[in-house]
Parts: sequence; C-alpha cells; structure tokens
Amino acid sequence: MRVILKEGLEKKENLSMDKKYVVYSVETYKSGEEFYRIENDANQVIPYPTTLFKIVSNKVNSDWILWNKPNNNSAFLPRQFAYLSFWEDYYNDELEALKIFNLVKERLFQEELEENEVYVIFEKENEDEITFIINVLIKTKDIRFINPVIQYVKSKLEKSYGEDNTTLLAFRYLSLFNQSEVEDYFIYYLTNIELGNDQLTAIVNEYFA
Repeated sequence: MRVILKEGLEKKENLSMDKKYVVYSVETYKSGEEFYRIENDANQVIPYPTTLFKIVSNKVNSDWILWNKPNNNSAFLPRQFAYLSFWEDYYNDELEALKIFNLVKERLFQEELEENEVYVIFEKENEDEITFIINVLIKTKDIRFINPVIQYVKSKLEKSYGEDNTTLLAFRYLSLFNQSEVEDYFIYYLTNIELGNDQLTAIVNEYFA
C-alpha cells in the first residue's frame, strides 16, 4: 500500500508533495481515528492521520492481517509486526525488531517501487536510500538497474569515494550479471584500477575468473 499527500495542504514537516510513501500499518483507534504509519523524509517511522493522504496503491500481500488489540484498537499490518511490543522495541532499537522491520521493508519496496523511482533515487545520490535499494536488488537479482548502478559507481570512483560500503554493494550487484554493460565497465575499472581498492578489484577479478 502506498499513499501521497492530498493536494492543497499546507507544507508538512518532513513530508513532500507528490512523493509516494509505503504504508507499514493502517491503525484504527477506538475513538474512530485512523492513521497510516509511514517513513517520512527524515527516516522516521511514525503514524500520520489518514485524512492527510490519498491512496495510490491498495496492493497488500497475503502476510497482512487485521489485528485486534486488547485495548480495542486495531491495525491492518504485516503479520510479522503483530505483537504488542513491536513498535516500542523498534523505537528502542531492539535488534530483533529492527531485523523484522528491515526484512518487511525490503519486501514492500520490492513489490511497490516503480522503475522510474529507482532512477530518481540514484540521481539524488541519497546514500542511505541507495544502500537500501542495492541490497534489495541483490536479493531479488533484479537486472533492470545495471545502467544506473554503473553510472553511480563510476561517478563515485572518479570522485575518489570508492572506499565505502555502498560502492562495494554496487560492485557485488553488477557481478551477478553476465551482461556486456557489466563486462565493459569492469574492464574500464581494471584499466583505471587506481580509482578503486583491493575489495573492488577482488570482485572484478572473480567476475572474470
């Protein structure tokens, strides 16, 4: 499920017009109030009144359940989140809750994220989002984004930013595919090896082994 802000609203802190937000839970209080729990632009997962948004995708998979809580509130959410302390544990950085959240987030993004949105994420060079997206691409072996990943790592290496984890993940993603674009880029890398590091070179050497 995904939502966007309704048109004509005043600017909301940490929310952007025309941005599609993944919904992690639809929560109904016994007072009748309803909230979408989403991740805002500050990477905070918090509930917002449903009246602020319109739905752009109603898609949910079979893991979603209607959970009636003991306090007479209810939530429509992924089954993995349906225990009383989940959100409290998540906000307290409990490792198990963070692991569960990230696994669900990866699946939801895989199901919901549109191709043009991935291109925009790479263009904006938001490192946290790019790292997350590349991890999803590796797990799903999604071949559609070879070219934006190549452009991303090529730009980073030329700026001498080749020592970070995101670039390493990008090389691992590219190495999954026996494609001419990947081969050409890795040959380019080897001819400009001073731009990289030993870990990147090891991935490329293994690719051609």
